[in-house]
Amino acid sequence: MPSFFSKRSPESEPLIRKERKTSDVLPCVIATAIACQLSFLTGVSMGYSAILLAQLELPTSVLRINVNQASWIASLGVICRPIGALVEGVVVDVYGRKTTMQIVAILIAISWLITYFSYNIPLLYFSRTLLSFALGMVICVGLYIAEISKPSDRGTLLSLITPMTIGGTLFVYVLGYFFTWETVALILCGYSLIIFALTCYLPESPIWYMIKSNKTKAVQALLWCRNDKSEVVEKEITDIEDRLRKIETKPRYFENFKDPAVWKPFIIIVIFSIFQQQVGYNIITYYAVDFFSSFETKYDGTVLSIIFAAISTVGSLLLMTVVHKFNRKTLLSASGLGMTIAMTLGAICLMTDSHRRLSVLPVICVFVYILFCMIGMIDIPWMMIGEMFPSRVRGTMSANVTVIIFIITFFNVKLYPLLNHVIGVLGIFWYFAFFSLLTVIFAKIFFPETRNKSLFDIEDGFRKNGAK
Repeated sequence: MPSFFSKRSPESEPLIRKERKTSDVLPCVIATAIACQLSFLTGVSMGYSAILLAQLELPTSVLRINVNQASWIASLGVICRPIGALVEGVVVDVYGRKTTMQIVAILIAISWLITYFSYNIPLLYFSRTLLSFALGMVICVGLYIAEISKPSDRGTLLSLITPMTIGGTLFVYVLGYFFTWETVALILCGYSLIIFALTCYLPESPIWYMIKSNKTKAVQALLWCRNDKSEVVEKEITDIEDRLRKIETKPRYFENFKDPAVWKPFIIIVIFSIFQQQVGYNIITYYAVDFFSSFETKYDGTVLSIIFAAISTVGSLLLMTVVHKFNRKTLLSASGLGMTIAMTLGAICLMTDSHRRLSVLPVICVFVYILFCMIGMIDIPWMMIGEMFPSRVRGTMSANVTVIIFIITFFNVKLYPLLNHVIGVLGIFWYFAFFSLLTVIFAKIFFPETRNKSLFDIEDGFRKNGAK
């Protein structure tokens, strides 16, 4: 049985233990796998509205909804995430990364329980609102993984977040095929409680302990993460201690922006996010059936959407195998250029195929596009959010950036029908291709390289001239 299921506790063990022969990577892998279950629940929650609305619209449904109510049920799953992200920014710094994950698991479990017992539409509204609030706090997962892992392993471990999220969406579609929405909600409530129980075996972030001036627990937590590699722990603790010693007091919120290590990554990520959100991934995800149906192929839009989700999963798993072999900027460039070429070819196919005889080719181009998208454009920026900010403000600034991303996503998804009406599917292809290329150019010029660098080295890099 894995060591984390035993009675050993990071808080109760000696500071230094004899070195063991097992891999020092295994504890971080176990901790990452457990933490990423919250990302899995995020994907589940995103997909749940699809099966919920489909079953509520059946003639046999006890709860009947109209179009307006359906739109509220769907949108409430998105609109409250920025609020949750703002609250997470405070909670994660005050109470810790592990505690925040436990709070999120409990909130998600409560929301599923309310959903199960919902006998009217207002209760469904409330459960969806609570769920979206909890999902906004899930950004603590990336922060936790970044702080417990070594620089050489951090990229690979962080890359697990996206496939877990997409896998959750596929998982809930399968559940919805076999069970009613009430039964699915009850299953997910139980699953959320299991995740809460598993997080009790995890250590808190060593960096957070050091920020709170608790060196003893920081050493114990790091020993757990490094599988009692005492010489590694001693060096890491010394590095953290030396760095934090230079920070005499924590400045007020707006005073943080005087530090280049804060305002530089903030501006870079915000501008990048504005471009990145226009490349089309979220839009296609939310409107997959309608998007693929617009190509007028003989294949059903729902089937093509499932293939789209499956390719997304494959692409995110592929990233896990290459993220530790290539620089972040290299993967971003390859991803964006592949997306640009795929969308450009798709647009050319639409332009030249006036009789729709080759209408399957644009669909193939979209599949190629999403494969390239998942090997860098979607995952890597989220990894870097947890890497680029100083430790003293990492939780707060990560939350602020995430709030901005959620707001951009909301408006993009909301305005897509209007955009599609104005420029048509051909214009949409050119729109995605243009912003894919623009995003690559911006990242190539302004993004720092974080692969195999310690979090403190990344912080120092922003204080120097330029962010490259």
